[in-house]
Amino acid sequence: MKKRIAVWMHGGIGTGHFSQGYPALEKLLVGLSSYFEIVIYSQFATSQEYRSSEFSIRSAPVNVKLGFVRWFYLILYFLKDHRKSKYNLLFGFWGYPAGFLATGLSRIVNLPSTVYLLGSDAAGIESINFGILHRPIIRRIALWTYRHTTLLLGISEFQKNQLSPYGVKEIKIIPWGVKKDDYKFIEKKLSSTLHVIHVAHLTPVKDQTTLIKAFALIAKQRPAQLRIFGEDFLKGSIQKLCKELGVENQVEFLHVIPYHQMPEQYAWADVMLHTSISEGQSMAITEAAASGVLLVGTRVGLLHDLGEDCGIVVDIGDYTALASKVLSLLDDNKKWQQKIQNARQWVETHDLSWTTNELVQQLNSVIK
Repeated sequence: MKKRIAVWMHGGIGTGHFSQGYPALEKLLVGLSSYFEIVIYSQFATSQEYRSSEFSIRSAPVNVKLGFVRWFYLILYFLKDHRKSKYNLLFGFWGYPAGFLATGLSRIVNLPSTVYLLGSDAAGIESINFGILHRPIIRRIALWTYRHTTLLLGISEFQKNQLSPYGVKEIKIIPWGVKKDDYKFIEKKLSSTLHVIHVAHLTPVKDQTTLIKAFALIAKQRPAQLRIFGEDFLKGSIQKLCKELGVENQVEFLHVIPYHQMPEQYAWADVMLHTSISEGQSMAITEAAASGVLLVGTRVGLLHDLGEDCGIVVDIGDYTALASKVLSLLDDNKKWQQKIQNARQWVETHDLSWTTNELVQQLNSVIK
């Protein structure tokens, strides 16, 4: 009989555009469902069209709008479900609030807990109001969670470094891999026009201002096209910047497309340009590496961990160095290809099966 796991999250399954939620999270849970019986307690309800045969999803009635009331419903659902059929572990994705609830409830029902940190839960950047660690009360709750959960997980060494100043030392890093069949590695020869891709919502933390400034410098020296995939939360400011820098005809804003269509976009691209101020890992970087795309960006998340051996990496906001390094590497095809092959090797040894197996081992080590 499979061990039972109660998974807590604010959302990410069966929500958003095309009901695809956070695809990497769903794929991971599908993989875990081969080993465990999984019931998901999600603050956000799934869309009516979404169905899963691998796990169950519990959420409050859609007419309940207040977030804390929705969490209260989930707590009641969990206690009722646990009384009926005992769980073996509580598992929170994101440290707050889901991780806090999983850890707190685990102490009430005397079960182990696991918290997986994914991004903003390991950051606090007051200037752009990103993350939770710059908010004193929430930071205190989060740090209590990280110190008291039975098993604390992260997805990059970058996260671990972010948490170290707060005294959080015991954290196991398991990055997320992609399913091998989903992305085909393509060996490409650079054409006269450099194809650049960026996959992220337009938000302050992704720092698309640095992205466009770097691209504009590249485009002055080499014919180039840039495709940006993501929802615009910056109210057109990045489009305005493109016009100011004279690259509006070389940049396409393609919003959000179905996840299964992304491989053909990576097949088009030569370069993944990613200029975030902070990242947990960045699945877009991982997917690009699996597809034979050169990784270029700031020293955060997975790019921080992989370093110069696997791509071009610069300090946050340094668009001049970013452009200069790309233009320089264009004249060194051997080095260009070596970085791509190094990234490919990492992706192939850290695929979704690897991630799932590592996680299963860790969860079994704490389950009673």
